Amino acid sequence: MNKMLLGPLLFAPLLACAATPSFDCAKASGAAETLICKDAALAALDNELATLYPKALANLSPEQLKTEKAMQRGWIKGRNDCWKAKDLRQCVEENYLQRITELQIKGGQLMVTTPVDYKCGNKVILSTYFYNDAKLPAAVINLSEGDSQQQVLAYEVPSASGARYEGQNLSLFTKGDEASLERYGQPALNCTVIPAKG
Repeated sequence: MNKMLLGPLLFAPLLACAATPSFDCAKASGAAETLICKDAALAALDNELATLYPKALANLSPEQLKTEKAMQRGWIKGRNDCWKAKDLRQCVEENYLQRITELQIKGGQLMVTTPVDYKCGNKVILSTYFYNDAKLPAAVINLSEGDSQQQVLAYEVPSASGARYEGQNLSLFTKGDEASLERYGQPALNCTVIPAKG
């Protein structure tokens, strides 16, 4: 074998191990941060988040800034709590993918799509923005029911057919012009697309 090729091959495993996230690995604490310092793919996600975070905060009001900084601290705590999960790496990776997606949407890093409006049952209207170009495909679901309004960020999860989005206490399954809405503690509702006025 060519000795010139052998040298770089010997060092390749060392390069793969040298993951450099946005934080100081000498100060890493806990299983999640230790793993990120050893895993190049997780370190890359950490750097992507660190680059995106200030951009996402750039146009926020002082009140929104305060809320978002508190959310980031909560997110870090949640990521660090992944040591409790059955699969530490999967938990850490999912946390990063979801947070990056959230910041891409909140920070206006993605093109805003035209909403798809659904009528679900007799009283519920959904105005749904689908972000298929986000780090994780996601939907921002604005739900109106009488006087009550709610906004939910839902992430696409694997589905045999159609698309399924899971958010806090809510899931939306879409297929063509039809959808079904499931909310915690409430019966499922069938939804149909409201044709765009034009």
